[in-house]
Amino acid sequence: MNPTMETLDSIQINDQLQLQAVDPSQQARLFQLMMDIYRPVYQHLWHDDGSGYVHSQFNPENLKAELVVPHAHYYFVISRGETIGILRFIMDCPTSKLPQVNCIKLHRIYLAPATHGKGIGKLLMVWLEGFAQENGQQTIWLECMDTQLAAYKFYQKLGYSTLEPFVLESPKMKPEYRGMIRMKLDVFQ
Repeated sequence: MNPTMETLDSIQINDQLQLQAVDPSQQARLFQLMMDIYRPVYQHLWHDDGSGYVHSQFNPENLKAELVVPHAHYYFVISRGETIGILRFIMDCPTSKLPQVNCIKLHRIYLAPATHGKGIGKLLMVWLEGFAQENGQQTIWLECMDTQLAAYKFYQKLGYSTLEPFVLESPKMKPEYRGMIRMKLDVFQ
């Protein structure tokens, strides 16, 4: 059994993959990582190259606010000693279609483009499912862009189903890319 994350700053997923807690002193590292990871994959969504989104989400004030959210867990993903992405989720986080309290919201999972297709995302998702089971979380839910078909199919292969579609209200994003889908995975103990 894995220990709960409430007390861990570092989690070993396997012999080559680790999670390391993000703290406010690492904001510059987080910001640069996300400039390098986010923009190459998602720049087509924005009227700018995605820099505005990265600035809004990974600035010092927003990072501090996200780190104090109750039951939130924010990690760098480390593979073979190299920082390759981030993982953030919130325990006991219901949504309108899942009003029970014991739900995990997968808020962020971003991996460097060079790591795509190597099974790292799947390892992280399987680990999160096990963590949810061990910590009494009934469901994991997430939000996926309806135009990001590879991500949508990835979540479907892992057993996630559609909860509801919605539109993201983001004036800086091109209107044709604002469609979103909430997805869920029921976790059984």
